[in-house]
Amino acid sequence: MTGPDESVLAWVEDQIGPFGVVSQFAHDHGYSQLWRLAAGGEHVWLKMHAYPHKWAGEVHALTRWGPALGKTPCGVAWRREPEAVLLSEAPGLPAESLTLDTQREERMWREAGAWLARMHTVKNDWLGNVCEDGTPHGEATTDAEAFVGANWEKTLDEGIASGLFTQSQIDFTEARVREGLPSLKGEKPRALHRDFTPRNWMVHPDGELAAIIDFEHARWDVRAADLNRPWDHEFLRNPRLKDAFYDGYGGLSPLLREQIETLRMMLAFSTIVWATKVGDGAFAQRYREALARMMAKTP
Repeated sequence: MTGPDESVLAWVEDQIGPFGVVSQFAHDHGYSQLWRLAAGGEHVWLKMHAYPHKWAGEVHALTRWGPALGKTPCGVAWRREPEAVLLSEAPGLPAESLTLDTQREERMWREAGAWLARMHTVKNDWLGNVCEDGTPHGEATTDAEAFVGANWEKTLDEGIASGLFTQSQIDFTEARVREGLPSLKGEKPRALHRDFTPRNWMVHPDGELAAIIDFEHARWDVRAADLNRPWDHEFLRNPRLKDAFYDGYGGLSPLLREQIETLRMMLAFSTIVWATKVGDGAFAQRYREALARMMAKTP
């Protein structure tokens, strides 16, 4: 992905006046690139998207969901071709840059759980990617079991074609996902962040949650697709964080736990393929270990 061309630079200046580039951040996966800009004594972020549906999801989330949820950046302006967004700078510090004591870390997770619970109260009639105006971006469905099942079929095909798995890993994962999919029957579409981890949380040094950032994966989906990530990293490291998070979220029912386990299995399988493809060996290894734990039936 290349940097902003002259038309984008001119558009930025039209929106915020003369500016300077303070720093640049590029994701390894290439979904987006960001530039921190200084203008008029304040900082804003220019985010350029490689994929129109990621841009649309972010614009929709920040303009339609963000104001009611609170603690999100403001969309200052956005444009198409090339897809770009200007964002206000969120308060706080990146959570992953802080070393918090036990009490403050648990506070952060409890407040994150409460924020996500608010997001999951936002419901819809269909699942899928969303255009900036709220209409479906591509095909939409009302059947949660079928929606997740179709995603799994694509994931499974990619995994088999990759040659990264043994037959026993494929058979185990497929069987467990098939067993778990019926738990999603009747699940209502919710507003989802879909990368809800500390790397996208801004936090004050006392552990107070300041903001949630990076909505490029946002769409209408099932709750478990927001809840399946920490189990094989932060909750594994410190189970008390799980207790704090679900205390804020409002509890963890047996049904929701089963849904999470199904999506957790899918996440491990798909991330091994994706992380290997983009050259992130450490990330792929994390989820290889997660898959091994699930196959061994250990926490």
